[in-house]
Amino acid sequence: MPDLSPQEIARRTKQARSGRPWLRLQAQVYVEETECWICHRYVDQSLPGTTHPMARTVDHVHPLWLGGDPLDRANCRLAHRRCNSARNNQLRAARRHRPTYTTDVTTL
Repeated sequence: MPDLSPQEIARRTKQARSGRPWLRLQAQVYVEETECWICHRYVDQSLPGTTHPMARTVDHVHPLWLGGDPLDRANCRLAHRRCNSARNNQLRAARRHRPTYTTDVTTL
């Protein structure tokens, strides 16, 4: 899949995290799942959602910035906030271009 433009990523992210369809999907995930799909540990759903690192979040299995469907239930799973952030950071780092340096062995 080709990389999405920054504008398309912003549009998908906004669509995925606003409105009644998102709130319904989020509530459905919270009711149906009890374990973080990344670390496989129990998620305490009573923790404060925006401040606690082990609070519940809905993670998109196929990230939005890679073309994942924002409102597809099959693409959404329960995760700890910390696990979700770490996974996203790892995915972005893996896709980041790193310069490679090569040396001709015969010149050494």
